[in-house]
Amino acid sequence: MYFLNGDRTYIKPENGCNGLSLQLQNCLEQLEKINSGKRIFKLNFFVDTNSNSEYDKLLKDVRIQVKERFGSEILISFISQAPLSCKVIVEAYYYDPESWDCQMLSEGENSTALFLNGTTEILLGTVHANQNSNCKLNAEKAFDELVETFEEAQFPLNSIVRQWNYLEDILGFDGEEQRYQEFNNVRSDAYGKAFEQGGYPAATGIGMTHGGVLIEYVAVKSKEVLTQPVDNPDQVSAHQYTDQVLVGEACNLKTTPKFERARYLRYRNKKLIFISGTASIIGENTVGVGDAAKQTEVTIQNMQRLYADEVLATLPDEVAHPEFGHTRVYVKNRKDFTKIRDVVKKFYGDLPVVYILADICRDDLLVEIEGKVILS
Repeated sequence: MYFLNGDRTYIKPENGCNGLSLQLQNCLEQLEKINSGKRIFKLNFFVDTNSNSEYDKLLKDVRIQVKERFGSEILISFISQAPLSCKVIVEAYYYDPESWDCQMLSEGENSTALFLNGTTEILLGTVHANQNSNCKLNAEKAFDELVETFEEAQFPLNSIVRQWNYLEDILGFDGEEQRYQEFNNVRSDAYGKAFEQGGYPAATGIGMTHGGVLIEYVAVKSKEVLTQPVDNPDQVSAHQYTDQVLVGEACNLKTTPKFERARYLRYRNKKLIFISGTASIIGENTVGVGDAAKQTEVTIQNMQRLYADEVLATLPDEVAHPEFGHTRVYVKNRKDFTKIRDVVKKFYGDLPVVYILADICRDDLLVEIEGKVILS
């Protein structure tokens, strides 16, 4: 990660690898070579799976192989989302061990790493619940684990600056309750009033085919860090949505999605903006219904508004030369991949991009994009 004096890279299988098992092996071999010069601390595996039993088996096998190859525990997220160019993509995060001391606080499904540099502490980790078919029960278990993790690490909950929320069958229903709305209700309850003063984390809420509920987080505790929400003037903040765009009957509990459109972070001389999962929404309404290319264009314009001059001028630090960095593009329908990719290339040229097949949090949304902006 940028503020850990490192970054991230995507590993794709090399030509000639066919089956999923061979592609996984090839990616791990490439990672071994990278780790000889950089210190990897987290791996995200984006893999298509056919069932929860296959998901569990693959996750178990990957944990064993990573442990055998790297000799130490590494944070692992196993995300059931099919890459659009191969069967598996691995996202590797690395850091500079000369600047940061890394301590693994927990391992397994709920794994946590603590990074220390002087008085600055950064907590990164994953909580995972895949024990029920019901989204609400999985979400409750995941957030219970999250709250417990932060209490044990002596981090306030409102120290979270970036979060990823992966939900199995995000648009499905448990009885009469939509699963994403159930997740939002649980999240609101878990957060309580913790974020009322400083705003919510930048976050992505996205679907996956199997795996229950998986939450990743980045939290920062330091007097050297300044962080605050960044708003898009063209969009209503998600946590201020009206009932008009929330799914459920009037008598049902419907809380808003608790995240910011983006979040600014400054640590010493490093400045960046975390951009949340962003879609083709103006105000609070979907734009470009049925048109994947139009939705991609509006989505990118929404992202660009978050680091436009008038928005940067509202930050407490003087910044210039915003540089859009890594990005993930979530594509709802495989048939739209080429159209979406062409628009992304029109705006960002040869910027490294990973395309993932995933359901989006509204029926009429066809694409979602997230990223980061480095400021100088």
